[in-house]
Amino acid sequence: MRPLVFVVEGKNDAFKLESVLNNPLVITTNGSAIDEESVMLLKKLDDTHDIVLFLDPDHAGDRIRRLVSKELNHVFHAFMSKDVSMSKNMKKVGVEHASKEDILDALKHLKMVHHTSTSDVTHAFLHHHHLIGHPESKAFRFDVCQRLGIGSTNGKTLYHRLHMFGINQDALLEVIHESLREKEIRAELSKR
Repeated sequence: MRPLVFVVEGKNDAFKLESVLNNPLVITTNGSAIDEESVMLLKKLDDTHDIVLFLDPDHAGDRIRRLVSKELNHVFHAFMSKDVSMSKNMKKVGVEHASKEDILDALKHLKMVHHTSTSDVTHAFLHHHHLIGHPESKAFRFDVCQRLGIGSTNGKTLYHRLHMFGINQDALLEVIHESLREKEIRAELSKR
């Protein structure tokens, strides 16, 4: 792996990352947008560095992920769930609010973007396995996404991320079965 550049949304996220890692190179987007100057800098760094998008688990973070991922060749994503990145007053979400352990865990599970998809997952496959189009899809999708380490998604974003990270049907089925087995075990234990 080449040297890393971390992209976060704000200065507090950068301070938090700097308190957890040893002298990281961090670029901030200054909020929910990313300007053309920052994109140009990232493109230049992309020649010699791996870019890690470590953005807040919200709409703004997802928007920046989409924009930057399209522009770079050597890009990785680090995801954290909202529950581990909530402020103490439960009003804000962000990297700055996560614990050191949760940040390190997210960075252990980086997902590399594959610009040419190798995934064989189809919308029909997702529907057949109740990840989209069913009353319980949202909760089931949340569990599967957490197990895959790809952040919380709606159905459209799930399909996109599976292809972006090259996750195929076999890998997805393994996680689906793991989730269903755990659900069955919990149901069985609750009957006792």
